[in-house]
Amino acid sequence: MTSQLQILNKILENKDFSLIELNNLTEDFFFNYKTEFNYIKNHYEKYGKVPDKLTFLSVFPEFDIFEVSEPDSYLIEELYKDYNTSFIASRFNKIRELVEAGKIDEATNYLVKSVDNLHQGSAIQSHDLFQDTSRYERYLERVANHDKYYVKTGFPELDQIIGGIDRENENMVIAARTGIGKTWTLLIMAASAAKQGLRVGIYSGEMSVDKVGYRLDTILGNINNNVITRGIDTSVQLQYKQYLEKLQSGIYNGGTIKVLTPNDIAGPATVAALRAFVEKEKLDILFIDQYSLLEDTSKAQAGHEKVANISKAVKNLQVMKRIPIISVAQMNRTKNEDGEKDTTQIGLSDRIGQDATTIIMLDRERIYEDPKEKTKVKDERLIMDITKSRDGGTGKLVYKADFNDGKFYNLNNDEGSKDYQRYEPAADSSGDNGTVF
Repeated sequence: MTSQLQILNKILENKDFSLIELNNLTEDFFFNYKTEFNYIKNHYEKYGKVPDKLTFLSVFPEFDIFEVSEPDSYLIEELYKDYNTSFIASRFNKIRELVEAGKIDEATNYLVKSVDNLHQGSAIQSHDLFQDTSRYERYLERVANHDKYYVKTGFPELDQIIGGIDRENENMVIAARTGIGKTWTLLIMAASAAKQGLRVGIYSGEMSVDKVGYRLDTILGNINNNVITRGIDTSVQLQYKQYLEKLQSGIYNGGTIKVLTPNDIAGPATVAALRAFVEKEKLDILFIDQYSLLEDTSKAQAGHEKVANISKAVKNLQVMKRIPIISVAQMNRTKNEDGEKDTTQIGLSDRIGQDATTIIMLDRERIYEDPKEKTKVKDERLIMDITKSRDGGTGKLVYKADFNDGKFYNLNNDEGSKDYQRYEPAADSSGDNGTVF
């Protein structure tokens, strides 16, 4: 195909192999000229230079030499098109055979995996940071319109540390052991995003739609979670109905929450399914609960490889769609040599820690009326340990947590008993320490 010939000729003409290296091109992209490509590559690796035309033609006398004036970006885009055309054609017969054999699930998985291996992009172009100072204008814009670039997390003290959720470049991970409060924290952030007018998507790999809804009702409507989840009594019936009517009326400036579960897609979601979810619902932000409940299309056998593949795919999805993604990850019970938590304790893979822009590790502390007996719990504390924040700071935050009533008491300053009650349905209010959740 023409693009393969053009790129090989441009490399020979310019004696520059960077077009190959900067775009991670392999022999697979030069399927009609693998021998010629590998000759140039091996010569470059052995001698540190591209062979001259005379040397090349002495080995490949029939090769068509011509001048190429097209820009690199065009050539790379055309090469990707050629590769994808050949790739799809080579997979078509296999998929048809599986469908004709009635192996629909296997054909679907094969198709999804094939789609993930398709290529999109253009030639890499660098930027001169000394001459191009347009970032200063973007800095001024962020100062003037901070909410345009960042989403409030629902925790004002957390926003002060990390600056909020970056609307375009956030891949946040909330990590904790089972039963600490990961999902509650995730849903508080989701509710906060919806209140700010965003189209919110939640993938719940374990909880049903109703259970997710009940927790959000507790967070947004201050309705006791045990009462509505277990149907204990009718004391909140009128309050609950009025709150739901206000939700339906669109009180959050167009903000909404869409929930996807395995029941909606006949099994655990792949990252490709999440991409379809984002596109179908035109989501502004995606929440994933949790990594271990996603399907790895590469079918890796080892647990750490599976999680690493999923983490990479989620990161790629965030970059591709340019929306924030906040995910929950399971933590191991082990600690580092100093007895502290760090990113290596994130379940099965430190790749998650590498891919994440922000990492919040959660812990839960029970305060007993009698510390010795430990029979009656006086209150519980949720501890947030911000261990990584690409654009912000790190530190610890402590809240007295009442999950059943959706209330959190800020214990991070001298006014430790200040009550930040989340989301009065009628209207927002504010306290001395910041905006309510």
